[in-house]
Amino acid sequence: MSQGRQPDRRQPDRPRRDQVRWEPRPIGPDSLLWRYAGDRRLALAGLSAGIMQLLHPAIGAGVAEHSAFFSDPWDRIVRSIPQILGVIYDPDPEATGHRVRDHHRRINGIDHRGRPYRALEPATFWWAHATFQHAVKQVADRFDPHRLTAAERDDLYLDGVEWYRRYGVTMRPVPAGYWEFRAEWKRCCAEVLELTPAAERAIDIALHSRSLNVPFLPAWTRPFQPLTVTPVLRLTAIGGLPGAVRERFGIPWRIDEEVEYRALQIGIREAWRLIPGPMRLGPTAAAGNRALRERNRTAAAAAAAQFESEPTGTA
Repeated sequence: MSQGRQPDRRQPDRPRRDQVRWEPRPIGPDSLLWRYAGDRRLALAGLSAGIMQLLHPAIGAGVAEHSAFFSDPWDRIVRSIPQILGVIYDPDPEATGHRVRDHHRRINGIDHRGRPYRALEPATFWWAHATFQHAVKQVADRFDPHRLTAAERDDLYLDGVEWYRRYGVTMRPVPAGYWEFRAEWKRCCAEVLELTPAAERAIDIALHSRSLNVPFLPAWTRPFQPLTVTPVLRLTAIGGLPGAVRERFGIPWRIDEEVEYRALQIGIREAWRLIPGPMRLGPTAAAGNRALRERNRTAAAAAAAQFESEPTGTA
């Protein structure tokens, strides 16, 4: 009997990825992606997502050669995250997605092992997006009081596929469903990722840096960051990595750190219940909500004006 990969018996009769036709899917305030991707807790999952990107050989090489990552590790985050989230929240998200895609056209070259790479190679571009999808799911799973149901996990995954569709690239690498995504994620962790120079740098920062000067925090917090912010970022950056990835690349992680990380998750879940809704949103999501409310008001006013201008019948 063949010892190859066996089908997932829990998901019978699922289509292969080359059989799926991905149609546009609305993403709005009622969707799970809109709810989780834009709130401030994404920062707690974003650093581990960044490391997972840099562990991909092509992405690690592209970042090393086409950005100021080694001299200014925060620059890439500050520049790219608002645009990537704009593919969800902007008034014309597909236009934003196409701009992000087009920016990557020039990112190609030869990596430190002499292998050619190209940012828009389908599997490479998809992996970068997959790390963001995984980060959003981490927000829900680790830091939110609500526990996702199986159906909600499927919905969140499909929202993430629509997010990817808006870049205007081939959908060929996209797994057909949530369970297929999980299988492909694990395969990439085991077979594709490697310890690139950029990933080594990011991991070293997470493990050892004591003065991060985090750009999205007020300047007055900098003297306190080594004792407050830095330990939290270390827990979330290293703790958020899959255990198999930490083990494969020898990234240290002690039992007491796992206990601290889980305590942090519990604390944030409980505290989040007390935070007013508007304060939960990051700037891109807040701007998206404001733009949506304005569009709704404009549409309602136009509909009311049209109704008032129509002649009324007489008895």
